[in-house]
Amino acid sequence: MGKYVVFHDKRLGGSPPQRRSITNLSLDASISLFGTFPIIRALAQLDGRQAMYVLCHGYAGVSTSQQVCGDMGGMGLQLGREGVLHSNVSRWQELYGSLSSIVVYSCGAADTQRGDRGTTADGQYLMGALALYTNATVYAADRIQWYKTAGGAANGTIDFGAWEGTLWKFEPSGRASPVPGNRVPVELGQV
Repeated sequence: MGKYVVFHDKRLGGSPPQRRSITNLSLDASISLFGTFPIIRALAQLDGRQAMYVLCHGYAGVSTSQQVCGDMGGMGLQLGREGVLHSNVSRWQELYGSLSSIVVYSCGAADTQRGDRGTTADGQYLMGALALYTNATVYAADRIQWYKTAGGAANGTIDFGAWEGTLWKFEPSGRASPVPGNRVPVELGQV
């Protein structure tokens, strides 16, 4: 078992890195995200608090308040059957204390457009709630993230490269606003 966990939703083409230090959990629309939480808790009991990487599509591209399409998001993550949404983020409390950090490689996860604060398109609120419910530091960007696969193959290893937009850091205390983060503690490609 490794000290890093990768949640990879297979609707995001490619494969996560395969290393001894990584436990890969693959999800899709037929697999319950919340059904995997006992595995994460068991890993934390064996190896201590885990660093988690989330590789999935974000619900991005539309601003409901501005009624336009574009480089925007914040409406959640397409992860497993349930996704990560404002309406179910509290379920992540089941992992409270099991994770040290969560790095979200997903489009627009931390995006909050003008007029969307306090709505279901408030990505900063969603990522802050994820930090609060898990007691983990969450890192997520506010723009569409581009990635490639090794060799260009559809099943090659996923490489997100440099972050697009601002990378935000959400502390688990929930007391402070997110701050721009220069980088995450360990990028997935360095694990």
